[in-house]
Amino acid sequence: MIAISTILQHYKREDIQKEMLANATDREIAVRFQDKFGPRPDVLKYASDILELAKQGATSFHASEELWSNPLQLNADMKRHELEKLRKGWDLVIDVDCKHWEFSKLITHLIIEALKKHDVKSISCKFSGNKGFHIGVPFEAFPEKIGGKDVRLLFPEGVRKIAAYLTYYIDSNETDHALSHAILKGRKIEQVAEQLGVEPKKLTMTVCEKCHSPLEEKEEKIIETACPYCSEIHRIKEGISHFQCRKCNKLIRIETSFGKPVCKECGNTSFASKLDTKHILSVDALLISSRHMYRMPYSLHEKSGLCSIPIDPDKVLEFEKKEAMPQQVKAGKFRFLDKNGARENDAARLFDDAFHWDITFKQEKDELQMLFEGKAGSKGKEFDKPAEALPEKFFPPCIQLILKGMEDGRKRSVFILVNFLTSVGWSYEQIEKLLREWNQRNKEPLREVHLTGAVRYHKQQKKKFLPPNCRNMGYYVDMQVCKPDFFCSKIKNPANYTLLKARSAGREKK
Repeated sequence: MIAISTILQHYKREDIQKEMLANATDREIAVRFQDKFGPRPDVLKYASDILELAKQGATSFHASEELWSNPLQLNADMKRHELEKLRKGWDLVIDVDCKHWEFSKLITHLIIEALKKHDVKSISCKFSGNKGFHIGVPFEAFPEKIGGKDVRLLFPEGVRKIAAYLTYYIDSNETDHALSHAILKGRKIEQVAEQLGVEPKKLTMTVCEKCHSPLEEKEEKIIETACPYCSEIHRIKEGISHFQCRKCNKLIRIETSFGKPVCKECGNTSFASKLDTKHILSVDALLISSRHMYRMPYSLHEKSGLCSIPIDPDKVLEFEKKEAMPQQVKAGKFRFLDKNGARENDAARLFDDAFHWDITFKQEKDELQMLFEGKAGSKGKEFDKPAEALPEKFFPPCIQLILKGMEDGRKRSVFILVNFLTSVGWSYEQIEKLLREWNQRNKEPLREVHLTGAVRYHKQQKKKFLPPNCRNMGYYVDMQVCKPDFFCSKIKNPANYTLLKARSAGREKK
């Protein structure tokens, strides 16, 4: 419990009041009195309000991530459309909280670096007051729309998608598993397990050294064996006693094998252990709902007695908790969610990548995907995948424009192209070749691992889907490649366009 004298001494400071009031603009405020909150909604109108509330027993102040035209009109019975009408916008606040203090700092640092890699410059950070940090990006840096939807309305799903994407990204192939490498640097796995309070075996997983795909224990084991007649190497399922050599056609009985596991994705036989970071990563965003709040900058923390202070985003790893002791705090050096200087569309690439990742990896299905599975009802299947690759001359205008190279929407383009090309008969080898050629035409090429990863992910899916349909505003229209010709009016999907064009050309030849 914080001493009353410390509370009053802290909240009576004019510099503290000034910074807290600046952060309270357009936000709903909740005031905590030791172990309970005061009535909501509430606001801070004047700097003197802070000290007056402290005199009444207030220990901490909390603010909404959402920005409201009039916070005092909020009530618990409001429906979604009523909240959306009142909401002016929302700030991105990522709450990092890990049991181990050094890991909290490391995760926060890597998320900030990830934001920078996504061209976000309006980044702020503050110590939460106890075990973690808050990372902020102001609404003024957001794009106006994403996927054809007003970003103002995308709360809390926008925060959830971005937070999930960033936690994936900082330990993905694209960053060479930066989080795993940083945690294990100078530490043994047993030490990490002890610090986190988990069993060592639960902290590791086996992955392919080449493509980083996990090797699951439940997978069928693949072994390598050599033909004794021609020395051809074969990869076969463990437990098979005979096989026919594909080179010399002789029937071979297995007597010896190298017994190495083989990656199903790339055929590599070298594997390594890495951290299973679900026991380490803790980002509080997936469970948030409307009117969710964060501890305000310069608010005290009831358990630790420390102050939630804004810090330099570039020096998170150097931060020590003693800097947050109330008597040590210097207000105003850094500002959390500073809107001054925030550039419009500063976070556009972050939104684009996060929402694309969410669509790709969660496989949100639409009606055309059902058609591709042959579940179109009484009309039957509307799309038949061709046996051979259909040539580019039959591709629709949107695909032709994408293939000329993209400035924005490159990852969405990969998702579209892989699904489109497989739907029109292209092999994965042909697709990878085309993607590499296309990538060189982009203003800023994607990393090779993203191209190969998209193809690999598609290979391992049991069900194959069509590309997004033409009416999906989050793709062709939003990417500014929807330039329909007279033939487009006949189709619902780019793959149907190509199939019908090819059939039409075939009839004309006859």
